[in-house]
Amino acid sequence: MRRSVRLDRRIQAGAAHVSLAVRGGEPSWSEFGSRLGEFAAARFLVVTDGTAPPGPLARVRALAAGRAPTTVHDLRDGPLPDPGPTAGTVVVAVGGEHACGIPADVRVPTDLAAACGPAQAVHHPVTAALAWVRADLLAARPAGRTRAGMVAVVRHVLAVCPAQYPMLAALLRPEARYDAPTLAALLALCADARSALVCFDPGETGPALALGYGRSLAEAVRAVAGPALAPGDAGALGLLLAARAAARLGLAAGATGWAHRELLARNGSATVLPAGVDTDRLTAALVAATRPGLLLLAELGRPYCAGGRLLTPVDGAVLGAAVAGLADRPGAGVPRSRTAGAEPVGAEPVGPEPAVCEPAVCEPVGARPVPAPGPGPGGARDRAGSGSGAGRE
Repeated sequence: MRRSVRLDRRIQAGAAHVSLAVRGGEPSWSEFGSRLGEFAAARFLVVTDGTAPPGPLARVRALAAGRAPTTVHDLRDGPLPDPGPTAGTVVVAVGGEHACGIPADVRVPTDLAAACGPAQAVHHPVTAALAWVRADLLAARPAGRTRAGMVAVVRHVLAVCPAQYPMLAALLRPEARYDAPTLAALLALCADARSALVCFDPGETGPALALGYGRSLAEAVRAVAGPALAPGDAGALGLLLAARAAARLGLAAGATGWAHRELLARNGSATVLPAGVDTDRLTAALVAATRPGLLLLAELGRPYCAGGRLLTPVDGAVLGAAVAGLADRPGAGVPRSRTAGAEPVGAEPVGPEPAVCEPAVCEPVGARPVPAPGPGPGGARDRAGSGSGAGRE
């Protein structure tokens, strides 16, 4: 029997909040229209980034236009003009991470990465936002987009919700086919992780920075090797570089890095740098991107903390060694599953049916982590200090 999709979460961050509504099926559009009407807008501004499928974008535009005058702005034509939307204007973002990353009153993410990330975030000065997700439409997106979005889920599990590691390891598959209820459960995991952190850290300057674990490294990888990367691979490589830097400094045991690689390999993500990448240029970009420091995990779900600081200074020699460790080698970490249908190293055989999981309660930072399976101990203890907080590089 087909499971219905209906999930609601409220992510409270100080005086601001985001209401997450995950739905499925065409009838849910009528509810979305009613929710738009609750804003009592004098005007709607629909903002897109060119990644939204034409059908959902047209539906959102039509529903908005039925309630107030509506215009559309494509971010590919440039940023929103200053001074921005006027009083009475309700901004509706439709599309991927770029569109959902602006201060919008309503976010309609059309890929998993946007739905797990910026659509759930508080963007000041907006104090009350609606994130509306059609899980069935996410399930129908191309596999590459879903695989890229799963990297965001992996980030949450590694840095915030390590208790969900066994579930996610069993769920991930390189062909990236998941049904709508499963994607809804993963959205709940990400929302619960975010809620657990931003309710105490609304400015995301302390523990909530764990939500961006590996991102600055990923941005540097994307800047240097972007054209050679599939969607989501920069994010995956950023996580692996962070793990290698921690191991190089002796802050985490090898099993912590193995846990990173195992989840990403099961997802079909790249686990080595593209062939021919300029490693010297990449190292320089990483050094620039990681000032004044880098978040490093002492073990899954627990960032290294020394002297009350969550950001650890990392020099070019350490980052260069991390880059060298991910240099492309024949047969090492290549996501063969994308092209030849083979499973990544360490993955269990999976069948052709979409993977299914039930919603799980997230155990955020501070909960006792479940050690990752694999060689060696489950993770190293913090040698220079202990911290229950989290951070982002």
